[in-house]
Amino acid sequence: MSQTSQPVFNATPVVLALIAINAGVHAVRLVLPEQWSMIAGTLGGFSPPWFLAAVMGEGAPYTLILLASPLTYAFLHADLLHLALNMAFLLAFGTPMERRLGRGRFLGLYFACALCGAGASLALFSYSHEQTIMVGASGAISGLFGAVLRLTTRRALLVIAIFIGSNVVLGYTGVPGTGEVRSIAWEAHIGGFLAGFVLFPLLDGLNRHGRRFGRGNS
Repeated sequence: MSQTSQPVFNATPVVLALIAINAGVHAVRLVLPEQWSMIAGTLGGFSPPWFLAAVMGEGAPYTLILLASPLTYAFLHADLLHLALNMAFLLAFGTPMERRLGRGRFLGLYFACALCGAGASLALFSYSHEQTIMVGASGAISGLFGAVLRLTTRRALLVIAIFIGSNVVLGYTGVPGTGEVRSIAWEAHIGGFLAGFVLFPLLDGLNRHGRRFGRGNS
């Protein structure tokens, strides 16, 4: 009996919603006055020293915004190219993950990877004291890539080594045309990637356990 396979880019509801939110946030920033747009990107982006100040009660009057920045940074992008690239990868990696895990567990994985990306940036700051403001969904999306890798191959060590090595190299050498700005948040990519690689089998096991006892996907 033949089985019809679903196309990879037959996007799922949560993936489409995330793309719409990211695009909507960027569209709002485009129509705002430039100064307001910069303020939104600065406060909503993740800055380790500012976040730590907020945790210690020193971030007033923006404490709540700064405390939320480990998640809000993932909905802000530097420019249209940055947004387009991240949304393309979200579509590619998020679609099979949402089908596999269901909506609730997929969202849990996505936000956990975003948080781990911010956590990796915080850890790097504690070592290097480099002050950066990080924006972009690539930490969360790197986590989806790690989850897809865990799902599709048993020999992932080489890909992991290449992913980590290439991110470190780009992080310290930069991307041509970006000048002296560190344009790659390599630590967030690695933190998110490792989180997705580790968390996927746990969430997938819960998903299959739920199906076994007749519970639908969340």
